[in-house]
Amino acid sequence: MIIRIKHYGEVKIEDSKNLLLNLIENRIGIDNICNGKGTCGKCKVRFRQGVPEATSADLRYLSVEELEEGVRLACQVKPQKGMEIDVNLSNSFDRKNTVLRRDDQVALDSGLSGISLTIPQPSLEDERGDWDRIIDEYRKVMPEQGLALPSLGVLERLPGTLRKQDYRITAVTWQNRVIDVQPGHGTALHGLAVDIGTTSVAVALIDLKTGEVLGSVSAENGQTAFGGDVISRIAYAGEGLKNRLQLTAAVRSTINTLIDELVLQHEIVRNSIYKMTIVANTTMSHLFLGLDVSNLAVSPYVSVYNQALEFSAKELGLGSNPEAVVQILPNIGSFVGGDTVGALLGAPEVLAQGNHLLLDLGTNCELVLKTEKMMLACSTAAGPAFEGAGIFHGMRAKAGAIEGIRIHEEGVELRVIGDEEALGICGSGLIDGIAQMRQAGIINRKGAFVDPDHKDCSLSDELKSRIRKKEDYWEFVFAFGRQHKKDISLGQRDIEALQLAKGAVCAGIKTLVSLAGISLRDLDSIVMAGTFATYLKKESILSIGLTPHTDPEKIKMAGNAAHLGAIRTLLNQGTFAEGAELSRRIQHIELGGDKTFTNFFMRSMYLEPTD
Repeated sequence: MIIRIKHYGEVKIEDSKNLLLNLIENRIGIDNICNGKGTCGKCKVRFRQGVPEATSADLRYLSVEELEEGVRLACQVKPQKGMEIDVNLSNSFDRKNTVLRRDDQVALDSGLSGISLTIPQPSLEDERGDWDRIIDEYRKVMPEQGLALPSLGVLERLPGTLRKQDYRITAVTWQNRVIDVQPGHGTALHGLAVDIGTTSVAVALIDLKTGEVLGSVSAENGQTAFGGDVISRIAYAGEGLKNRLQLTAAVRSTINTLIDELVLQHEIVRNSIYKMTIVANTTMSHLFLGLDVSNLAVSPYVSVYNQALEFSAKELGLGSNPEAVVQILPNIGSFVGGDTVGALLGAPEVLAQGNHLLLDLGTNCELVLKTEKMMLACSTAAGPAFEGAGIFHGMRAKAGAIEGIRIHEEGVELRVIGDEEALGICGSGLIDGIAQMRQAGIINRKGAFVDPDHKDCSLSDELKSRIRKKEDYWEFVFAFGRQHKKDISLGQRDIEALQLAKGAVCAGIKTLVSLAGISLRDLDSIVMAGTFATYLKKESILSIGLTPHTDPEKIKMAGNAAHLGAIRTLLNQGTFAEGAELSRRIQHIELGGDKTFTNFFMRSMYLEPTD
């Protein structure tokens, strides 16, 4: 069967599968938080022709306006001949590449060199092979350094390259190995720093001769079509090898698309990209490599590897020079992966003298506590709510997402990404909104709504009018449909989801502090890393107890520290080695079943400052 999809043209689908599965199998990006279970309401498509009847799930998750416009949930649609649809109904926007801090703190020592050589031409008296000539000439220039055997790819290209400019060449070396030979003297050397997040992927292009960051681009991780968090993707991968390979192909395709974008933007030669460093959490790095992730899902949560790895780009199907070196930062343990190592390298203030806590907030949350005596790390299952998953009107940080909220007696002021009509609430808006609702007295410390009709309710009439009863729960309306495309609200279940997420983060912090034998007052800083954390307000963080109460001056924002760490390791091999050493020094703490964590968690659910 053929249907038409805007920007994709005619697409062949199977009528035995729902529309969502068909979109996924055709690698057409679509939000899919619940993995097609019909419980998240995010896989929206708009029908231009052949609009199907609305299902109960459509009626639950879509506004009247959306239903009238032909919007349906893809997981609920049985494909029919003649259907025409639009996907990706909100504008593409990703903030990941906007929060890289400028970096002038690392010396340039990438391990790559471009060595100009003039090779003696062969004759009947000199019948040495092409490669032998290069070795002999190289030894004259670099007598202290031997050369390893070349790859087959280098040898295949060698005859034509040598003779292109009268035996004048540039040998590109990685440590003691020639990975490319270019005609003429002098060649560009470029590198890529790749941050594979659960939700999005960012790639930075760096000139490895100067250390200059030429540009950075980001996009939604293609794996999001298979589930919004690592647990759903592990489950999908566990259903068979085909599924696992789909996940691998999806993230590699995302990276290659971003590489294509950088090559075009900066007018560079693709073959000049000779090195990449990659940071990712344990699940993402495994799926990128195509590895089995089934053992990450069951105790004791063991990975296939922890140490740093190195491959060639051609082994991984990446769109750079095929001989490019790809280095992957080491994992620490369980779900705490190379992105945490990268964040430590990108926010070295955590490693300074004193007691410092790194809090890397994203779809997953990782914590590292560094004291004078030890380093401890753990992960908490906090991220899905922070990314809009499980929130009725939640969405990722795209154009149309409410990212900031201010509540006063006269009403509500919203800050919307892209200054567009509000489509939903992203993580920073969720935290801001709940903090403001708590401050205004709309909800209490337990997250329960006040009754606007109770005689003791002191809220203004405007705020009372925004509290309404929906079936068996209360909600507060931030934006009414008469002003925006649909009513945008937070309900009791949304608040409970945030309480679970923030309670896990706060309890994780308290657990590490307790295990280290220090007090919360002994913390010299709480360094918050990650794109999501960058947009949080300190007062909102503290007022709802996302972190234990502390002096606001102790809270530092480090931007996308993991990506910055990837850049630093790309530029300096010593920094990469430092990351490998760090991963061995850090003790991983498994919070699942830990009584200390459980006790702290139960006491960290309240929406108030907590000690």
